[in-house]
Amino acid sequence: MIPEPSSRRKPAAGLTPLIDVVFILLIFFMLVVQFSEYQQVPLTVVTTTSAPVADNQDNWIVTVNGGGNCRLRQAEMSCEAALAALPEILANPVVIRFADTATLGEAIDLQTRLIERGYAVSFGLTSAEDAP
Repeated sequence: MIPEPSSRRKPAAGLTPLIDVVFILLIFFMLVVQFSEYQQVPLTVVTTTSAPVADNQDNWIVTVNGGGNCRLRQAEMSCEAALAALPEILANPVVIRFADTATLGEAIDLQTRLIERGYAVSFGLTSAEDAP
């Protein structure tokens, strides 16, 4: 017998395996992705339209200079030394300023350490003429 020429159509690809693969990938990505909330840092900014906040007995201003260095009461020191120099009880929040050489991450790190020690903290904005 001579085989007849195949007039059969090729079987069409079924959608069922495709849907199964899509669901397996969906389940895989749902299990791998971490659904975690990002930590939110409360940020308060001191803004004044009249006189700027003066560094005196009632107000403590810490300027973050970058590289782990800070300025407290016009004295350059490490940020750890500045934290140790603050009194236990303060009437006003500690105001954090940061110089052009500092990063926002360093200021947030200092804010976190101050809050952990029980201080109220604010961020202060400075203009070019106020900068040390």
